[in-house]
Amino acid sequence: MSDPIDSPRPAGDRKAKAVDAQTILDTAADLIESVGVSGFSMRGLADELGVAVTSIYWHVGGRDKLFDSLVDQLLCQMANLPVDGEDAIERIRSLARAQRRVLIDRQHLLAIAHERDRTAALFLPVQQALAELLADLGMTGAKAALVLRALQVHVISSAIMQFSAIRGAHHRHEEDPSLWDDSVPDRELVEALKAPTDYDAVFEYGLDGLVAPLRRSEQPG
Repeated sequence: MSDPIDSPRPAGDRKAKAVDAQTILDTAADLIESVGVSGFSMRGLADELGVAVTSIYWHVGGRDKLFDSLVDQLLCQMANLPVDGEDAIERIRSLARAQRRVLIDRQHLLAIAHERDRTAALFLPVQQALAELLADLGMTGAKAALVLRALQVHVISSAIMQFSAIRGAHHRHEEDPSLWDDSVPDRELVEALKAPTDYDAVFEYGLDGLVAPLRRSEQPG
């Protein structure tokens, strides 16, 4: 006979399976990103896992404890973002891309972190890493702070625009020809603006613009 604490609730053909705390946290994180915080419930998580609700409480505690653990896990992820590149500038670019991807993929967990007043702690490791990379380029003080903030604003605003577009209603203005009349001479521009926005391309273009001065500062003389 299986341990009753891991016995599943009836869920169609879902089979009983043993779970651990990490499996619960990973599944909860994905479920929250799928249905949002308001749509999340411990019973829904139990159904997703194929276990009893009591099993979740046994392993990770109640909803608040679960959310705190998810925020802790997100902080750990942000503090250990993958960074590649042969020089400081390429590592800055890599770090910016990695941070943006987490912000897009874990937007609802970010909201939970914000509600728990942990946003500053969430972004601090990235800011510290950027400060070190800028120092490697000989950039310190107020100038480094300005560049760091510009990079962070670009990453965060790009992520917000992208996940708003993904989660929100379709942007009809991008394909509504009535917004652009025939008086605009650049028809290729008009047609391009009617197409869905490639947010990744826009992000990369902005990132290129931000790091270009850093590349020039490396040049002798």
